[in-house]
Amino acid sequence: MKKLLNTYFPKNGTNSRNLLMTISIILFSFIFISAVYTSSYSLTVENPDETVNQEITGNKDKKQVSENNEDESFTTPSTGRDEIELRPVIIKGTKAGERKKKNIQEVSRHTMTAGDLKEVPASFGDSINALTALPGIIRAGGGIFGPLVIRGADLATNNYFIDDIPINDPMHFGGLHSVINTNLMSEIDVYASAFPAEFGSATSAIISITTLDEVNEFGGYTDLSLLSASVLVKAPILKDKYGSLIFDNPLEITGHETETENAGYVIASGRYGYIALGIMAAELITGDETNFSPEYWDYQFKAKYKFSNVHSASVLLFGHKDFIRFLVDDDMLEEGDDPLLQDASFKSETMSHNQGLYFDSQFSRDLNNRIIYFSSLPDTYTYINFGSEGVASWAKDLNSHYKPWVFGLKDKAKIKWLNGHAELRGALEYTFYYFTATGKALLPSGAIDSFNLSDENLFVVYPLDEKIKNHLYGGYVENKFTYYGFSAVPGFRSEYLRRMNEFTRDPRIMMSYKFPTDTTIHTAGGHYTYFFQTNPFIFNSNPDVSKMSENVEPEKAWHSVFGGEQKYGLYSLKLEGFYNYFYDKPVAYPHYEPDGTFQQGISSGKMKTYGFEIMLRKNIKDNTNGLFGWMSYTYTRSKVKTGLPTDEFYRGINQGYIGDPYGDQWTTSGYEQQHCLKIVSGYKFGNNTVSTRFQFYTSFPYTPYREPLGEAYGEPAEDPNVPGRYIPYTGERNSAHFPPYYRLDVRYTYRIKHSWGEISWYVEGINVLYTKAVNEHKWYYDRPYEEGSNPENIEEEGFSFLPNFGVEVKF
Repeated sequence: MKKLLNTYFPKNGTNSRNLLMTISIILFSFIFISAVYTSSYSLTVENPDETVNQEITGNKDKKQVSENNEDESFTTPSTGRDEIELRPVIIKGTKAGERKKKNIQEVSRHTMTAGDLKEVPASFGDSINALTALPGIIRAGGGIFGPLVIRGADLATNNYFIDDIPINDPMHFGGLHSVINTNLMSEIDVYASAFPAEFGSATSAIISITTLDEVNEFGGYTDLSLLSASVLVKAPILKDKYGSLIFDNPLEITGHETETENAGYVIASGRYGYIALGIMAAELITGDETNFSPEYWDYQFKAKYKFSNVHSASVLLFGHKDFIRFLVDDDMLEEGDDPLLQDASFKSETMSHNQGLYFDSQFSRDLNNRIIYFSSLPDTYTYINFGSEGVASWAKDLNSHYKPWVFGLKDKAKIKWLNGHAELRGALEYTFYYFTATGKALLPSGAIDSFNLSDENLFVVYPLDEKIKNHLYGGYVENKFTYYGFSAVPGFRSEYLRRMNEFTRDPRIMMSYKFPTDTTIHTAGGHYTYFFQTNPFIFNSNPDVSKMSENVEPEKAWHSVFGGEQKYGLYSLKLEGFYNYFYDKPVAYPHYEPDGTFQQGISSGKMKTYGFEIMLRKNIKDNTNGLFGWMSYTYTRSKVKTGLPTDEFYRGINQGYIGDPYGDQWTTSGYEQQHCLKIVSGYKFGNNTVSTRFQFYTSFPYTPYREPLGEAYGEPAEDPNVPGRYIPYTGERNSAHFPPYYRLDVRYTYRIKHSWGEISWYVEGINVLYTKAVNEHKWYYDRPYEEGSNPENIEEEGFSFLPNFGVEVKF
């Protein structure tokens, strides 16, 4: 659905209700209806012949080893005998409110553990939904569901990773649930900007998901909620003293406790969504028929085997399916809706299967290497038809079938040197993109402010029969230097796209200093380059873009961040300012070059986002009662410039139409939400947890409708092709804002512990204050322009209050 909206309709989404009741009401209405933690210590006895590792597990307190949060060891002085080294091992599991520290950049980074993700209200217990509780992260369109917009930047150039595998469709229906089970995740890192050299193929932000990588006993989860049901089962692979493999099971293995060792694990999980049942219930309550049926499911499988103390291999498989169809009839249209929406039909089916193979080698405490093979095989089919008379020919019988397949290979290495004060990291990467497309596609004639189904000149239809191959070579190197409280991470990333015959050069750096008062100041920045030809999101909107070569530039950006953090016990206060500048962004503009070559677009787009965010956080110790949560305020400005021609000429050739009357002016981006206050708080007492989320924010901008200038200017008030239908005309782009909006969500969880596990009952209310946002600038097609009456700003439709409840069983 997200791809359909971005393909056929204005990106700011502000006037989309007139142009698609088929989607705006139907899609969002169905969405609306619709421990123990273990510390581990390692005892290593080394001699010239062998290395013996023994793990001791138990309920221990997690200790901070050093100021740099790195592994440190204590070695006895040499006595001519074997040396004993006692070294802490990083704990894999954490609980709500506790953030696992990593030996990576913390500038512009927020981390949420699996426990954090579950405690955030209005997230339906889902990982990516919960990220919207963090500063600087909002939903496109401002609703409860939808793709993420981070610091006002373009959502198309975010990049999602799951255990180093890039994934371009991380959420069902573009923003409902993540396609990865939350219980499979260890944590999520969000780099809002200025991300390190490790990450490529993005200019906006990075969302990196890490899955579980340690299983010590048989267990699992099952979760039954209002929207879906999910299950996860995990079991360690044990090896006895004879080398035989034993899969752990719920029954205790007597007689083997001291004779087996952990040789790996197996994890399997999945989810099935039954939103259709909620729709049926809503139809019974309201008496309204929706004429559509959404379905979705997903699966995950992960396994690991340790060949020795040095080498191990693992596999990660995951995939999902989304299906939806609907038909617009008379009962769905209201007074003033566009009559051309009558008899519109839509169908979409998306499937994706992803694979990852890993081979890890821990040659020593200071040297390790990981080889990764990955592939992503999405498959999307879309059909849409507007059947009314008077509809432009480009809106008839549209169908498309996209398969943007991606295959890749990485070799990552890390080595510590300089007596532990430096760590060198790097990787070599190769990615093969095999994109195919069949059917029909629409190409906009230029920048679109007003969507008119009867305008023959709005889009151009062209047949699809594409098989596009792109080869990308790349890599990065960075070195983290630490000396007492000072850290610096200079890095460099470079990529080469064979089609463009161009190398990118992206230097990046992060520096921080931590004072004895637990005060840290930090800064980060660098250059970022992205070959848009490799973006499946853009390919599904305009396949020909993936074929562009030397005549265009890759998209580029400069990021800069400066801030600081003060910690005091369980409290932390973080302030960060940012300025990000994007240029050479691809913009659709079909035209002819001076040599007669036809091009689909030009690299003329620009964007700048800037602002600051402040966050006060209170953590809570494990297995204790008390208050936890955070409060944040974010100020964001986001401006865009298409750079398209403002007259009919481009490079000396009359193209027959202008590109954009605002082409050389900065205008407000449709992703700008200028002010946003978020308060997420929770209180634990015994087996009970109460948590709330309060949000107050200014709305997205919109383009207002204006009075027609008159027949002399070629702007008739009434559609000459459809009598009684009045055509809307737009004013200055994104020059108006809806009123601010606020919302309160509440969640209550009750946990019952048993000898075999834990049961958690939860209930939550989304928007318990019953507030409704004014988020639609409505044009009534059955009447002419009239100041204050047509157009009109109205509140969002649908339910203002949405309940959710469920139960999770941990065993």
